[in-house]
Amino acid sequence: MFDPQISERINASFGRQKLMQFYGASLENIDHGAITITVPPTDFLLRTNGIFHGGVIAALADSAGGYAATTLYAEDVSFLTIEFKINYLRQAKGEKLIARARVIKGGATITVVQTDLFILNAGKESQVATALLTFMKASK
Repeated sequence: MFDPQISERINASFGRQKLMQFYGASLENIDHGAITITVPPTDFLLRTNGIFHGGVIAALADSAGGYAATTLYAEDVSFLTIEFKINYLRQAKGEKLIARARVIKGGATITVVQTDLFILNAGKESQVATALLTFMKASK
């Protein structure tokens, strides 16, 4: 079973994230080495044709990746993104944007995470992007 204290710490931190609040984001799942965050399609997050802006998708990938990295630690830690690569696969137009991040390799200083992003339409998910992120554990 996943440590409930880690879940509480991540939920508290997520509640203080102003960008995620602005996006209307929700934490859907927290597990060891994995996080799921969702965002509804709000007018100010969308391009004029109704698709999620690429910057919104990238920011969500980054936030989900950082939180996935924090699930590996019992103590309160934070991470800095030191490398970020994203591939956009198709337009993201739908009912909900979903980011699923999972740690590929955790380390004492450097952690590598993959975030896959999906759009939900009529109960069906389609992948819209995938990102590979490298984080450095930051000193508090």
